[in-house]
Amino acid sequence: MRFLFATLLLLSLLAPAVQAQTIWSRPYAPNQVAIETLVPDTPADAGPGSGATFVTGTESLSDNVEFAGELPIARAGGENGVSSSTALGNPYLGLGLSSTTRPVLVEVGTRLPVASSQRAGRVGQGADMGRTAAFRRDEFSLSVLANGRFALGRHTSVRLRTGGSFASFPASTSPSDSNETAWGLQYDAQLWREGDRLITGLSFTGRAVVSSPRRTRHHVALSLMANWTRVQPGLIVGTSVNDLVQDGAFSPFAGLTLSVSYGRF
Repeated sequence: MRFLFATLLLLSLLAPAVQAQTIWSRPYAPNQVAIETLVPDTPADAGPGSGATFVTGTESLSDNVEFAGELPIARAGGENGVSSSTALGNPYLGLGLSSTTRPVLVEVGTRLPVASSQRAGRVGQGADMGRTAAFRRDEFSLSVLANGRFALGRHTSVRLRTGGSFASFPASTSPSDSNETAWGLQYDAQLWREGDRLITGLSFTGRAVVSSPRRTRHHVALSLMANWTRVQPGLIVGTSVNDLVQDGAFSPFAGLTLSVSYGRF
C-alpha cells in the first residue's frame, strides 16, 4: 500500500506540476517546482548527513484553483555502528482556492498514511517545521489553511497563514487495531522583502495540538534567495523557540532550497 501511494504521488509530480504548502520557497509564485533540504538538530542516535528533503509544488488548474503535492523523504546518518537509513514521509495532496480580486488563498489537503516508525522518520519529524506534520507513523490527516497577503510598500509584504487539522493514527496502546485522533492548529507569519537580485524573508512558524495531550512547536527563521526569473536558489537558517524559551537551549536548523518557476512567462 505504501508503494502504491508513493507511486501515485510521483506520477502526479512528474506531470506538469508542483509548490505544495511550503513557506520556504519563492513567495506568491504559482506553477512552481521546489526542492528543500533541511538539517534539524538531530536525535542522538542519528549521525552526520541526517535531514529531510521535501519535493513540493503547484500546478494552476484555472485562475482560482491550483493542485498541490508534496513528497517528504528523511535520512538518518550512520552512527556508532548503526547503518544509515532512509524513510518516506506522509505525502501531501491538496487544492489551493484563491480569489481573483483579493490576495487570499485557502489550502485544503490531506496527508496519506505512508510513514513508518523508522529512525529516519524521527529525524524527519524535527525537520517538518512550517508545514503540517509529515512523518508521524501511518497518520492520515486533513487540513484547511487560510493565507493572506498584505503589502507594506512596493517591495515589502506580510504573509499570514492559519488553520486547523485533524489526524487519525494507530493507537500506542492495545488494542493495536484501534486508532487515536488529534486536532491541531497551524499559524505562520512571514515578512518578505523583494530586491532586484535578492529576496529576504523573516518567518515565525507555529504548530499546536489542542486535543490531549496538548503540545506546541515554534520556530523562527531567516530566508535568503536569489531573485532570478525562473530559478531561485536559497538558504534558510533558524532555531526552535520552544527550546530557547523553556530550556535556554539553542536548537538550530539550516537548509538549502531550489525553486523553479514555469508556465507563467
